[in-house]
Amino acid sequence: MSIAAQARARAEAEAAARADAEAAAQAAAVKARPRPLKPALTPAPSVPAMAPRPASPAARQRAFLIASSRGSILAAAGVALQEAGANDDIDLSSDVAKVVMQLEADKRRLKEIKATERKVDAKRLMLPFYSGWRDGVLAAAAADLGALASVFTTLMAWTIDVGDYLAALPMVEYAVINRLEMPAGFNRDPITFAIDQIAEAAIHAFDLGGDAAAGFEAAALPMLQDLVEDHDIDLHDEVEAKLQKAIGHAILAGANADDAADLRQRQEQALKAYQRAFEIDGRIGLKKAIERLQRDLKKTEPDTSDASATTSTDTPPSAGG
Repeated sequence: MSIAAQARARAEAEAAARADAEAAAQAAAVKARPRPLKPALTPAPSVPAMAPRPASPAARQRAFLIASSRGSILAAAGVALQEAGANDDIDLSSDVAKVVMQLEADKRRLKEIKATERKVDAKRLMLPFYSGWRDGVLAAAAADLGALASVFTTLMAWTIDVGDYLAALPMVEYAVINRLEMPAGFNRDPITFAIDQIAEAAIHAFDLGGDAAAGFEAAALPMLQDLVEDHDIDLHDEVEAKLQKAIGHAILAGANADDAADLRQRQEQALKAYQRAFEIDGRIGLKKAIERLQRDLKKTEPDTSDASATTSTDTPPSAGG
């Protein structure tokens, strides 16, 4: 029996058990009444009994899980199936169904929030619910998520949105390795989305300086660069240039002004990153920063004139002169 058939069988059994319990309760209530009884009509098995009063949200969710097939649960969560047969390839266990339905509910809540900062705060509160499922997917490594891929990449995008970049990077790599696509509404692939969002946030944080710069997870930037190189990813010029610019900003932000050697080394490395970014995309806006670094490095350039004079003086004359 397929997974889908097993799920349907369990759902039907649970529905039948509940219907029997309700029927027994109703029969007991009717029996207690003093008036004459009327013949009870037995509803067709395929017709669910009407609820005597409005069901609670929890009851409606349980009823939805029982009454729905795999395909309709996924469709309600915004997951598109290419064909009906794909249902058998999706493990819609109770836990996974909860994840799918909770995500749909959370997405509806987010649509009601207008301010971007409030949306981010809401996502930060929502994400812990999905951590167990996310970790299970990552542990499976090469598992095929099928139609649930959009659930995973949605959570990846939210993790980036809330600034938890070190937690997002394994998700980004999983998406790259398994060739996942972003959900509907995104016009970029996962790695491009991740680099663009994280690099943009880095540039903004380091431009602000202070607590914003100090609190940014700068280690995510070289890790993104490693990810690009390890998987030979072909990035759009503007995205790669933005990453190089962010790396240059991060290198300079960590400089110790009281350590001349450290400062110079960081200026040299930042200059290389800025020059590479400008080489890739001349519209990146680093021309003045490059010129400023070049001036600063020239001021601190070691003076080698004395060493040159000593060398010329100590050089023995040539044999014929």
